Amino acid sequence: MSVIEYIEKLQKKPRHIRVQIMWASVTVGAAIIFGFWLWSLSTLLAQTAPQNNAGNDQLKKLGEIKKEMPGLWQSLSAGVGSIIDTAKNDMAASPSPALQESPAQPADKLPLE
Repeated sequence: MSVIEYIEKLQKKPRHIRVQIMWASVTVGAAIIFGFWLWSLSTLLAQTAPQNNAGNDQLKKLGEIKKEMPGLWQSLSAGVGSIIDTAKNDMAASPSPALQESPAQPADKLPLE
């Protein structure tokens, strides 16, 4: 029986049977993935034990880099402050247009249907 014939056979079954087959397939697939994960976990843990010292050295280097960098809030506040200062300077340098009040005009309205 080919895959296409099997799918056609499944499509002819009632909905509750198809749902049961779907959940059975999901359970089997999840069990296979979980089994593979458990199998590979023991291999992964055996390999990471000798490399633990190298990881600690990398974390120390990362800590040094983190200390050398300026704080995020300091950089952000400096950037926002310079934007505000630039905006204030531009507003002060440009002449403000005179606001003229226009008489109230009725808005054109569409007729209601």
